[in-house]
Amino acid sequence: MKIRLPLGLSIASGVPVLVLVSVGPVAALAGPASILVWSASAVIGLLMAFAFAELTGSLPNVSGGIAALSAEVLGRRSRPLALISQWSYWFGWSPTLAISSAIAAGYVQTALIPQSPAWVGWLLAFAVLGLSGAVNIHGIRLAGRVQLVLGVCALVPVAVLAVLPWATGQIHPANFAPFAPPGGWFSGGGLAAIAGGLFIAGWSAYGCELALTYSGEYKGGARDAILCLLTTGAVAVVAYTAIPVALIGVLGTAGAQADPSVALIPFAQRVTGYASTAVFALLFVALLLGVNMVMIGSSRLLRRMGESGYAWEGLARLNQHGAPRNATLFDVTANAVLLVVVLVLTRGTITSAPIYLLAAANVGYFVSVILAQVAAYLQRRDAPADAKARFRAPYGLMGIGLVLAVLNVVLLVSAGFAWGWANILLGLVCLAIAVGVLGRTFRSRRAVPATADGVA
Repeated sequence: MKIRLPLGLSIASGVPVLVLVSVGPVAALAGPASILVWSASAVIGLLMAFAFAELTGSLPNVSGGIAALSAEVLGRRSRPLALISQWSYWFGWSPTLAISSAIAAGYVQTALIPQSPAWVGWLLAFAVLGLSGAVNIHGIRLAGRVQLVLGVCALVPVAVLAVLPWATGQIHPANFAPFAPPGGWFSGGGLAAIAGGLFIAGWSAYGCELALTYSGEYKGGARDAILCLLTTGAVAVVAYTAIPVALIGVLGTAGAQADPSVALIPFAQRVTGYASTAVFALLFVALLLGVNMVMIGSSRLLRRMGESGYAWEGLARLNQHGAPRNATLFDVTANAVLLVVVLVLTRGTITSAPIYLLAAANVGYFVSVILAQVAAYLQRRDAPADAKARFRAPYGLMGIGLVLAVLNVVLLVSAGFAWGWANILLGLVCLAIAVGVLGRTFRSRRAVPATADGVA
């Protein structure tokens, strides 16, 4: 089953609302300067997208996103690097299903049943996760149409909430002062706050690359995938600037960081003048949008890994709807287990879970993004002079991509100063388990196809 570009864009429309996941923690860390953190991170994501666009244009028959594309390039040099690239990406994105499900459940519980026991919130989180899995098992067309409905219901009101404060005069310039991280721009604490903010923000703001995970299912092939990638990246720059500006402008840093899982609830109350059920429903829908989008992307990568011999080949099987059923069930099961573990570790406090999961998962995501940037450069360098590509990034952007890869390395190795070395160590341990255990235990016995042009 193939989809047209508009449906592809609707699937990727979850990227702009990913800012809701961590806007509160980043504001708590960097203060008013978190506005610059979000904007800069989205620009970095868009600049990297040009390199990813060229990579997918040069390997048009490789679906599964940047991890599968980089594995195709790196696998010619080192199979372990290809294995790390893919499982790192999966570990970086898949826990989003648990994170966003928990946050969505937090919205519902806080808005509708605030006096209910903690276990009700967790039950809601499992329900959100299971619902997304059920939708995706029925094929990308249904999943895309669900995304279209969710996108309209979420993006329009979120855009209104971002613009309305300006029209009603509720943006207070005093809330942006002093426009600096705690301790100042050039203090050790200030630099650690900016680096830590960019680390967490990158997990959301680099997300336009998710548009490439289902590149094999566009009717227009790689051309549609590239258009969706760059369009989503450009929209993300606007959204990731406007939403933090409005949030801090209305509430100030203290209000913005009040509670990570319900960061926008006091904002919605202030802007609309009342805390209506409709406002909370819209915020809940926005999180569903993100869950469904990541489920689509993660399952497609697992399918590609099964096809190419980097994971259990059963993950590559499609059902009658053309959906990777086994890969989807693998994602749902892994995240259900993750929710149980977090439930135990947090003693049932759902609002304390997301940031710990996010900091740990982001270790894997940054590793995969760094490797993808390197792979894009190597693919350009190794391509014959007369090679035809569906998209060719300006050469300067490929060089900038390497600089950004180095920047991402710096952000990764310094993340513990802001988010705690225990969380970063947890991410490294989980990543090692994902690569060393899952990558080997479920690896197919089939040899990885040796291809020169990326056609598998």
